[in-house]
Amino acid sequence: MAVPHGSSGGSEGSSNSGLPKRQRGRKAKQPGVFEVRVITPPPRSLGVYELPPLTHNGEEVVIDGEGYVVQRLVLNYKLRGGKYYRDHNALEVTPTGRFFTELMLDNLMKARYLGPTGPQD
Repeated sequence: MAVPHGSSGGSEGSSNSGLPKRQRGRKAKQPGVFEVRVITPPPRSLGVYELPPLTHNGEEVVIDGEGYVVQRLVLNYKLRGGKYYRDHNALEVTPTGRFFTELMLDNLMKARYLGPTGPQD
């Protein structure tokens, strides 16, 4: 289960109102801390959460009691002083129900149609 970054795991939800003012706009830089974004229309951010550091594509994560499937892991780096430093971690997710619906529709599109055989009138 995902824990909002900067909290003790209570039922604060995804709002950053419980965080100190200077941490509200901060980026997720440490390993295991991710900004979670839903990519289905309309795209929205769920907030910054602590998840297992090896979370990657195809994994299911539970955030605020709802299941999401990770579509993409985004790691941004910046060059400072001749070295690259991690600047931001983000997970782009879709709701579990939508993921399976899209998977089913994709399989239907790829399926080969075997229509009726023989002469058609």
